[in-house]
Amino acid sequence: MKKVVIMRKIVKNFIKIFIYPILRILLLISHITPRNENIWIFGSYGGSFNDNAKYLFLYICENYPKIKAIWISSNRDTVRFLRNKNLSSYYRYSLKGFIYSLIGKLYFYNSYVSDINTWTHGNTIKVNLWHGIPMKKIEFDITRGPLSLVFNKSLIGKFFYPNHYVKPDYVLSTSKIVSKIFSSAFRVNEKQCLKFGYPRNEILIFPKEKVTEFIKKYEPLSSLKLVNTLEKYKKVYVYMPTWRDDGSDFIRESKIDFKILNEVLADKSYCLILKFHNNTKLPIDLRGFKNIILFDNKTDIYPILPFTHVLITDYSSIYFDYKLMNKEVIFFCFDKDKYIKSREMYFDYDQIIKYELVAENFEDLLSLIKSDKEIKNNKEKLNFNNPFYYKLMNPKINVNCNRKIVDFFTKTLEINGN
Repeated sequence: MKKVVIMRKIVKNFIKIFIYPILRILLLISHITPRNENIWIFGSYGGSFNDNAKYLFLYICENYPKIKAIWISSNRDTVRFLRNKNLSSYYRYSLKGFIYSLIGKLYFYNSYVSDINTWTHGNTIKVNLWHGIPMKKIEFDITRGPLSLVFNKSLIGKFFYPNHYVKPDYVLSTSKIVSKIFSSAFRVNEKQCLKFGYPRNEILIFPKEKVTEFIKKYEPLSSLKLVNTLEKYKKVYVYMPTWRDDGSDFIRESKIDFKILNEVLADKSYCLILKFHNNTKLPIDLRGFKNIILFDNKTDIYPILPFTHVLITDYSSIYFDYKLMNKEVIFFCFDKDKYIKSREMYFDYDQIIKYELVAENFEDLLSLIKSDKEIKNNKEKLNFNNPFYYKLMNPKINVNCNRKIVDFFTKTLEINGN
């Protein structure tokens, strides 16, 4: 399996050597292409329809008729899905996809310009909405591990990963501390970090009736079916582990016994949703386990989160978002020493997790589920006692986040979007 992955990477890099010089001509053309300030382009990693870009896109489509919001995707299924919802979307490599990418003035993306198109971003206002408050070091702050080879500022890194070296004009932030981190990681001035909060988090604080209506309107049928299924369980856990840079099988390393776990969940009429990071590819076979659900990692899980009760995670930024709902979190950090050794952290990890429930191994996790232990602190007390949470994710910032973003750019461009 490892040999296959290595061979694919070699072939991919070989193709890049011949194709990238040609595509750079398109990039030069994009710098002189006239741009329409009323055309705003959106995209996400892997061609998916998710994360902050998704929620900002939908908000604009619903509230700003004079702004032409267009979703560009490398996945034809995503394009078809959005068109069936009467939303403007084009395949990245189609003629219209290229044209709109060349004439749209604003680029909103979740990771890199490659979410839209690496080779058409010239003369645009690039807004990196990013995908979470980082615990672990990101981008150009990374100095060790596999990703350090990408962000080492070498000629090889710049050639093979050009999208990583495109500086955004703005980066979305949630607090002053996060802005300072992003300033360093993305090599931008702190003034370019907009402290407006994350668009994806507004759905977490919606009434459930409103969330259900959103799911019916914009989510695949599978999400609505899942919500209906969850109603029969007394408690719903969701396990969202972070992506391991080395692609290792951390599930096997965690020694999770799914058979025993399923039996415990079934005995208490509980359910566990397993949601991997988009980049995680592990051979997991959960057939026969009725109380464990493997969630499609290409589908947006945020509309599902309000219908869950407990988050299980490790080093993921999902922690900060989930706590907005005043719900329990279990840090399942079975490989803490190994992980921190390979991936530097911005903060003392132990100081963060001490405010929540902690499971250092599978037996601890099982014990917490069996005992049904709850955190006694209420939301206000928890936030007050946890300096990391309150300083990095101020709950008040997320109020009217989408409107603040649109107001900022319509004012900057002197556009009347209504």
